[in-house]
This record gives sequence, C-alpha cells and structure tokens, in this order.
Amino acid sequence: MDSKDPDKIAAQYEVIGVYGFVKKYFYAANDMENALLMEFVLHGLASNSVISKKTIDGSVSFTDLMGSMIDLNNMNFWDVDLTEDDFN
Repeated sequence: MDSKDPDKIAAQYEVIGVYGFVKKYFYAANDMENALLMEFVLHGLASNSVISKKTIDGSVSFTDLMGSMIDLNNMNFWDVDLTEDDFN
C-alpha cells in the first residue's frame, strides 16, 4: 500500500528535529524542496546507522534504531518481588 505524497510529507514533519535542521541550512527552500531535503536527511541518517530504514512492499519506513530494540516504557525495573534469598 503506497502512501500519497501529502501523507509522506506530513510523516516527515513528525520526525523531531529534521525540519529544523533543514531550515537552519536551507532557509530559502520552499515546501517541496523542504520535503526533498528532509527525505535526504533521513536517508543519510539511515546510511550511517543513526536510524533504521526498512523497505516493505515498496514502502520505506524509518524508525529509531535503539528504540526499536529496547522499549524502556514496558520495562518494569521497580516491579520486582525480591526475597532475602536474592541477596545471598
């Protein structure tokens, strides 16, 4: 299932920091140029293993590389029942 261009562009704006990075160095770029530059930045980050890139059925998705391996929100460090035997 392919996304439409406006959906892809909207998803790029959801990536924190990418739009700000592009505007910092290419402040005169129009909306379509911003979309292209944000895509370029995402591919560059994936090439350097900062984020992961997955291609499934012709659709490309980018994800947080470490966040996909470790979900700290679901780890209950403090919900452990310890007994005295655990310290011996």
